[in-house]
Amino acid sequence: MNVQTEMNRHKNQIASSGPATIKDVAILSGVSVGSVSNVLNGRASVKPAVRNRIVAAIEQLDYRPNRRAQNLAKNSTPVLSFILSNRDLHDPFHSRILEGVSRRCDATDFYVLFSKLSYGPDLPIQNIPLPPAVRARGMAECVVLAGTNYPNLIEALEQRGVPYVVLANNLVGDKRESPVDQVRFDDTAAAQEATRYLIKMGHRDIWYIGDTSLPWFNHRYEGYRLAMQEKGLTPRAQTAAISDDRFINGFRYTSSILKEKHPLTAIFAGTDEIAYGCWEFLQQESISVPEQVSIIGFDDQRGPYKGLGLTTVRVEAETIGDRLAEMAINKVRHPERHYPEVVIPTQLVKRGTCQPPTSQRSTILTAGTRHQRARNKLPPKSAADLM
Repeated sequence: MNVQTEMNRHKNQIASSGPATIKDVAILSGVSVGSVSNVLNGRASVKPAVRNRIVAAIEQLDYRPNRRAQNLAKNSTPVLSFILSNRDLHDPFHSRILEGVSRRCDATDFYVLFSKLSYGPDLPIQNIPLPPAVRARGMAECVVLAGTNYPNLIEALEQRGVPYVVLANNLVGDKRESPVDQVRFDDTAAAQEATRYLIKMGHRDIWYIGDTSLPWFNHRYEGYRLAMQEKGLTPRAQTAAISDDRFINGFRYTSSILKEKHPLTAIFAGTDEIAYGCWEFLQQESISVPEQVSIIGFDDQRGPYKGLGLTTVRVEAETIGDRLAEMAINKVRHPERHYPEVVIPTQLVKRGTCQPPTSQRSTILTAGTRHQRARNKLPPKSAADLM
């Protein structure tokens, strides 16, 4: 089969499936979507022979680029589309990611369009309600995916030939072959460090609270579990969600641990919101933090609580946004390339909710009554011993 026959066959397939897309033009002309975009936007970076092939394919397919998108591309700065999927608009973590994206775009003369997207993992790709900036051919030159995402959205973008970068920590069920075009932080290593800190203080009965059906909570549980097993300690965890509200999960699971009279001296919570729920319950039961129970959270996005700083794992969300935008801008400038994964370091921020346990023996606390501190106290370790 010669090249012209193959082009005609592909043209006929496209004609039977609806209006041509920029990806169809790229396939027919044997080039990348980025090269087609460069021709449509009048950029001089495409070789004449390649440009001629692209123009011929556009004519054969009767491809009609979106005029609004073309005008935006020609008359203003390049555009990134920031999509927040399946998360509340006021989520502090993702708001800071958007802030990082915006700052990088401001510094590099790019424009960022914000969109919210709600969809489920089982929704057929043709039914995903893609934002207008993605549906309009040529409007957004790359998509930044934040929030909670699934493989069906990734497939929808790839079918349309839309370049993207993604926050990998919140990509559920990733089916891609290699970790490229993504930014993440190491949940597992961060959780392991936080748990080791509690163990070094002398804690043995440390509970993890977080819904391990979600990958980020599962990664943090894995780090907790590894640190416990390193010292021959038994992992103790509440790993199912009682509520969609994480504060309520922390509150109710702490109640359950105490009512069932499980030994407890410390809690490692999968997020700060869970930690605050644990803290609220302990306060209502007159159980002192950190004198009787130590608490560590994860994220460090909400600031002080109850006048005492929460010890937590800090995730630099604005840095994540900056690196996502940097990667997306590089993909716009070099659309044929894939970029290796970027891992952002975390930091254990030691504040006021952790101290060594007051007794060598574990204390069993009971909800609903006030308790005296355990007898046989050990002298507290010095700060130098805990670094």
